[in-house]
Amino acid sequence: MDNYTHRYSLTAADMDTRYRMTSNAVLLYYQDCWARYMACLNLAAFDVVKEQRLWVITEFNAWFTQQTALWSDDIEVIVWNSEISNLRLYADFRIRRQDGIEVAHGYGCWTLLDTEAHRPAPITPFLSRIPILPELTCDSHKKRRFATEGSLLQQFEHTVTSIDLDFNEHTNNRTYLHIAMQSANETFMDTYALSSLTIRWQKESFFGDTLQCRLLQLPSESAEQPIRYLHTITCNNDKTAAQIYSEWQPRTEHIDISTYAKRE
Repeated sequence: MDNYTHRYSLTAADMDTRYRMTSNAVLLYYQDCWARYMACLNLAAFDVVKEQRLWVITEFNAWFTQQTALWSDDIEVIVWNSEISNLRLYADFRIRRQDGIEVAHGYGCWTLLDTEAHRPAPITPFLSRIPILPELTCDSHKKRRFATEGSLLQQFEHTVTSIDLDFNEHTNNRTYLHIAMQSANETFMDTYALSSLTIRWQKESFFGDTLQCRLLQLPSESAEQPIRYLHTITCNNDKTAAQIYSEWQPRTEHIDISTYAKRE
C-alpha cells in the first residue's frame, strides 16, 4: 500500500461560526488519516510502543484554497510518505471535498522518540516497511523561513487543563493551534482567509503549566503581500513550546448561513 485514503464527514466540532472547516480540523484529519495508514503498515503508536518508541510530529505545513468544506460535507483525505532520513519522516497529504475540489495540501515531519531516553531514535530500521513516494511530494520540504520581529498585537495566557492533554499526558499539539486562533475575531475571519500555515513544536508542556502566547504582525514589503502573523507560545515563561506562522489573503468566498444547503 503506497498511499492511504479515508473519507470523513465534517461534524459541528470541525466548523467555525460560518459552517466552514477550521484549520484545526485540517490538522486533526491529517494526523488521524496518517495514523490509520501507519496502522495498516503495523507501525502505529500502539505498534512502536512495544519497542519503547513514540511517534512525534515536529512540524506541519499546509496551504489552503478558498474552496472550503462546510459542515456535514464529506471530505477525502489522502496521505503518503514522501521522504525519509535517519531521524525524520515526511508525510504529505491532500484534502478534497466530495465534489473533487481541493481544500488543502501540505506535509508533516515526524520523528521517533525513544521513550526511555527521551531522545530521537533512528527511523531507518523500519525503512523496509515504509513505502516512500518522492515523486508525489506536495511542496519542498526545505525549512520555511520567516521573520521573528514585528508589531505586538496581543499577548495572553492559557493554563493547561485535562481536556488539553493527549494520551501521552502531554499538551495535545492541536491545542497550540487552538490557542493561537483564539486571537482571530469574527470580523477578521469573515474578511480574510487562511492561505498558508506553519507550526513548529519545540517543547512539551503538561497539566497545570501556564502557556504565554504573543501575537506579532510581521512586516509586509508591499500591499500585494498577504497579511502575516507569528504566534509564539512559551511555557512557564521559559522556553518556546511552539511557533505558528500564518498568511492570510482577502476572502473571495462568502457564505450566507441563512441560505446554506448541503452540497449534492
